[in-house]
Amino acid sequence: MCVLALDDLDESLQEKISVVDLEVRRSGPTYAIETIHQLRAFFPLDSYTLILGTDAASNFDKWHRSADLKQLVDILVVRRPGESKSAFPEVNISALDISATQVRELIESKQDISQYLSPSVSTYIKERGLYGSK
Repeated sequence: MCVLALDDLDESLQEKISVVDLEVRRSGPTYAIETIHQLRAFFPLDSYTLILGTDAASNFDKWHRSADLKQLVDILVVRRPGESKSAFPEVNISALDISATQVRELIESKQDISQYLSPSVSTYIKERGLYGSK
């Protein structure tokens, strides 16, 4: 799904992004800190920025080994309209006022998501039956 989302970006930006499937290949729970350790093994000279929505940022201290994770990555929060300021650096974008959790809930309850997702991402979700979409 990430690759489809990249299709909507400018080509010069696409060249700067790598999509890897480390987390989906792991069995059991996945934790961001484990992903960062794996990425650093592959790309040891790179720096990492963990981009979070405001809902994820508000619960960051409850994440598995969050204090250690903060030492390994920069954290940037994308603040949706109407959300409170987080404890991390933020970027404001002209985004829809809906979280990924809310989108998943809409899909699970068979409601229309076309106003929230691009057609390619909606099709991908439906074709693969993600989030109870079939």
